[in-house]
Amino acid sequence: QQQQQQQQQLLQQQQRHQPPARQMGTSGQPPQGQQPLQQQSQLQLQQHWQPQPQHFAGVVVGSNSGSNCALEVPCTGLDAVDRLLLHSSVVDNGVVRPEPLALEACAHVDEARRPGIPHADPYNSARIGPPKGRQMQDNFINRVVEQCGPAVLRIDTEQKVEDAGEADLLALLFGLRPEDAKKEQKRRGHGSGFCIDPSGVVLTNAHVVRGADRVTVTFPGIPQPMEADLLESDEVLDVAALRVKGVASKALPCVRLGSAQTVKTGDWAIVVGNPLGLNNTCTLGIISSMDRSSGEAGLDWLRHPLLQTDAAVNQGNSGGPMLNEQGEVVGMISMRAMFGEGIGFAIPIDSVATCLPSLLQRRKVPRAYLGIKMTTLTPEECDQEGLPLDTQGALISTVLPDSPASAAGLLVGDIIVEADRSRVRRADHVQSLVNRAQVGAKITLKVKRHDRAINVDVVAEDVRQIRERAEAAAKTRGEDAKRRGGPQRIIIMR
Repeated sequence: QQQQQQQQQLLQQQQRHQPPARQMGTSGQPPQGQQPLQQQSQLQLQQHWQPQPQHFAGVVVGSNSGSNCALEVPCTGLDAVDRLLLHSSVVDNGVVRPEPLALEACAHVDEARRPGIPHADPYNSARIGPPKGRQMQDNFINRVVEQCGPAVLRIDTEQKVEDAGEADLLALLFGLRPEDAKKEQKRRGHGSGFCIDPSGVVLTNAHVVRGADRVTVTFPGIPQPMEADLLESDEVLDVAALRVKGVASKALPCVRLGSAQTVKTGDWAIVVGNPLGLNNTCTLGIISSMDRSSGEAGLDWLRHPLLQTDAAVNQGNSGGPMLNEQGEVVGMISMRAMFGEGIGFAIPIDSVATCLPSLLQRRKVPRAYLGIKMTTLTPEECDQEGLPLDTQGALISTVLPDSPASAAGLLVGDIIVEADRSRVRRADHVQSLVNRAQVGAKITLKVKRHDRAINVDVVAEDVRQIRERAEAAAKTRGEDAKRRGGPQRIIIMR
């Protein structure tokens, strides 16, 4: 009898906590005075469980006070919530005690795949709808491009050239001279640049605007191209300064110049430019190396440091900025590897800043040179010269005629072991010394020639003298040809 009484009590308690059966009238609505079961379930959920709005993948785990209860709820709308028992029964010393369930989401459901949910949804899922806008916060690349992108511009150039491709044929058929048959054509090119001052000062590579008769710049936010004047260029560093015309009444967007001395290998590198005519292109990479130099060829007048990056660099990126994560210019894109991927080079902005005052004043940047080509001494060369294999220094392979080195008496085969009383281990050491020297400065070199060591004093000259001498020689040859009656062309017919 006691067992039967306990079973009856247990059955009664369970019946009291079960949700009432669905009762519908003849019209399909619940009887008068009774709330719909969906609203009852919603009220019970609000009383016992108020989670954040989430969609479940079909499994809900509930546990409370150490009770191990698990409920599997398919996500099929509110019917699943109607069937959900909001209380569990725990036997404590023979007494059945109801406890609320603590529910926990195990997985989320894609909003697009979620089936329709009735209006009385305790999670308001039907009101959420598809996601609007971005699903992630803006990163530092977005901020840098938004801040600096308007100041990165496209540079278009035009150069007038003479085409003599049909000159020989016209001369043969009509007896015209080749000079009279030449046609004038326009050679067009493009590159990138960036504005550094609201008044319209633009920096780019010297090779982008070299020989151009007309230069125009186009800002991303200004559809019409604007004319620009070339202030001055530095061919050695490959930097040119432009000034945009007609911007006195408005301020142009500009970027901030940083410092390459704060850059380390592995730092972020953001490249913005116009590669292959694709305007406003942004690529991301890192600083791959800081130990690169344009003096790899050994020419002492072409020495300046470079930053290497693996950000995508293509034709048309020349002259564009390389930015750090703060949106500061740390380099100017200058060149890329022809037979490789992910190898681009940028001029450190510190090197650009040293020549910027001269460029803005339309003055040439003085660059010292000696006129020698060097290579780092190798053990094989030491063996050929009869020197100890551990000998260090720079081997002179070429001496330019009419150069300071030639005037000082340096010869091919000399080995530079000291420069201004500093030991030379590589050719880069001499190149760096010449790069820092002023025009007219005296540099003392200690060289090994055969079995003896001698000191040679070389006075550095301006590298522009090389071009001036070449232009003077070409002019002399042209005048000599003109005195002989101009260029002669002979056509032999068989």
